Amino acid sequence: MRARREAGRLAEVEVSGHAGYKEKGTDIVCAGISAITLGAANALVSLLDVDAVSQIGQGGYIVFRMPRDLPTEVEERAALILEGMLVALKALEESYPEYLRVEDPDAPRGIFKP
Repeated sequence: MRARREAGRLAEVEVSGHAGYKEKGTDIVCAGISAITLGAANALVSLLDVDAVSQIGQGGYIVFRMPRDLPTEVEERAALILEGMLVALKALEESYPEYLRVEDPDAPRGIFKP
């Protein structure tokens, strides 16, 4: 998982690959990553009417890009949802460091871990 920031705000988040914890269909790490990322995508659309998913593909691939023309209040709320996604992924990484890598030095650490 890789994040890119502009002016301190998340501009893009890319999640790719399979965790490799277990075989496909029984991999709890992969399932956790999917639940977190798809939950964020659904929250952005359902709560804010923001479609930030710019690409989705095979192999656990999804890219979030923040639209540039959002009203300030909507942008702040969308950023909060994506930051929450990063916190959840960071907590998962701390529990399963061999199977997930969060490449964002500014990502806050997760407090509660699975």
